[in-house]
Amino acid sequence: MILLADSGSTKTDWQLVRGKEVIKTLKSEGMNPYFISTKEAAEILQKAFAMLPEKGEVHAVYFYGAGCSSPSKKEIINKALQQVFPGSHTEVEHDMLAAARALFAKKAGIPCILGTGSNSCVYDGGQITDSLFSLGYMFGDEGSGGHLGKTYIADHLKKRAPQEIQDAFTDTYGLSNEDILTNIYNNPNPNRFLASFAPFIREHLEHPYINRLAESCFDGFFEEQVTKYDDHLTLPMGCIGSVGYHFRHIIENSARKYGVQAETFMISPMEGLISYHAE
Repeated sequence: MILLADSGSTKTDWQLVRGKEVIKTLKSEGMNPYFISTKEAAEILQKAFAMLPEKGEVHAVYFYGAGCSSPSKKEIINKALQQVFPGSHTEVEHDMLAAARALFAKKAGIPCILGTGSNSCVYDGGQITDSLFSLGYMFGDEGSGGHLGKTYIADHLKKRAPQEIQDAFTDTYGLSNEDILTNIYNNPNPNRFLASFAPFIREHLEHPYINRLAESCFDGFFEEQVTKYDDHLTLPMGCIGSVGYHFRHIIENSARKYGVQAETFMISPMEGLISYHAE
């Protein structure tokens, strides 16, 4: 049996699999090596798997996580895995490689992540060959939930949004202008706060103003990320993440504008990773 992990800063999704059969699904705290030590990671793992009867049967652990981009950061997580699963083969990779393998397996393509944030790369069917430096929610993350929320909130606070949309937003969230600014400037994780408004934007996509707003955000994603790759006109593109999945039809429209072939959309990489590792 093998154990697969898809980890972010908040939570980690685990699946224990035999071939393509899912034996068990678990969740634990997020394990971003920028924010936790090996000791803390091992404690999270011990807590999550202490009562797992099949723990001794795990012969390999493949961990894909946010922040696992350099050898030193990977080692933080890998040491913790080896403590908890002694004798098992362990590998730690970046979440972009998880997206690449889930979307394209052993074919070349442009894998993208569109969730709270956004990211992209070029994948040759074996490894990532090109990528852009991520600027985060403040200067980048085009097309992400955070970008959609930030774009709407700016219009809302400046009263540029149509009155009926402003009223619907206030009725839905009950937030004053002061509440919004406090959450953005005084509270932790403003990107998650901004991304929390993506469902509102999705719900009102039929309104011409909201439709144009979403289209503009995804056009920005193609302009600032996808078209920066030399092979964007010849390689297929795929998306992992809730925003990519739920806004698929608008993303496909934007892709056509830029001559990009948008091929596959998944909420989570896990199903694709199971197939990849089963092979």
